[in-house]
Amino acid sequence: MRGSAVVRLALSLLLLALPLWGQQLELRFLDVGQGDAVLVREGRKTAVIDAGPSGDVALRLRALGIDTIDLAVASHNHVDHIGGMAVILSQFVVRFYLDNGLPHTTATYQRTIQAVAASGAQYLGPTARTITLGSARLRVMPPPPGGGDRSGGRADQNNSSVGIVVEFGDFRALLTGDSELPELEYWLRHDTVPGVQVAKVAHHGSWNGTSREWVERTHPAAAVISVGAGNSYGHPSAQTLALWEAVGARMYRTDRDGGVLMLANRDGTFVVRTETAPATGIITVRPYPADSAPTARASGQAAARACCKICARGKACGNSCISRSYQCRQPPGCACDARP
Repeated sequence: MRGSAVVRLALSLLLLALPLWGQQLELRFLDVGQGDAVLVREGRKTAVIDAGPSGDVALRLRALGIDTIDLAVASHNHVDHIGGMAVILSQFVVRFYLDNGLPHTTATYQRTIQAVAASGAQYLGPTARTITLGSARLRVMPPPPGGGDRSGGRADQNNSSVGIVVEFGDFRALLTGDSELPELEYWLRHDTVPGVQVAKVAHHGSWNGTSREWVERTHPAAAVISVGAGNSYGHPSAQTLALWEAVGARMYRTDRDGGVLMLANRDGTFVVRTETAPATGIITVRPYPADSAPTARASGQAAARACCKICARGKACGNSCISRSYQCRQPPGCACDARP
């Protein structure tokens, strides 16, 4: 075969492979005890939202094959959300860093800010913006102006949490740090709070991190609580659990389920695996519960497909795993977001 023919063949194979990169969005809630750490990956791009209470989170990221983080977000500057951030900034290539813009007095915060400066990461303020992550988008919901709910003249970190809406085709996930009722109410009045497939329950499932209006507006198919086993705060509260369950949300808790992995498709469907589930414990979730979904969501529900396989390598095609460079020849709907 002549050289030009080889080049043409290589290019044609490359073009076939390109649309297959980033077949699914990876949304991983790490079990970091009483704290938050969420990994978002699409294609070759990675975001980390919060970093748990200690540097142990860096070991977990290494184990997942991560060496570069395109965006690191601190929802707010409490130690259970930024305890591992300085280690991440020193051990990984971090391109952009975003926090709530509200300084804190702790040594952990001082170490984190020093690590941001030393890392060379570009700092982003908590303004309304949309950040591209591969073919996914992260929409920033800024905290209320003036430092949220103030107590004794001091700005409140919890109610100054940065909100993140993860968008991937028709799939939506909402992450809101440790927001309490004042901030949730502010967003309901001043921001476009979407209906979502997945919601991270604010403030570790505390009674003051969820309201009936917030649950009904977001109306997720799944809700995740990042919480430590036997914590002294009594998280999550029974009241909070009841509110989410009342709209049909399937509940996941890191104190019981360990880490929670969600693989989302562009049509809004997603699958869930938990660390404590058996090997066959894969749950397929359609965009919204059929018995309670608003009419406006019916078209997304009708288009939903089940995912047949989760592949550690390559991509799913029916009940098999194939190379990402191959085309899936199964009938439409038989593979995770793969089309013939």
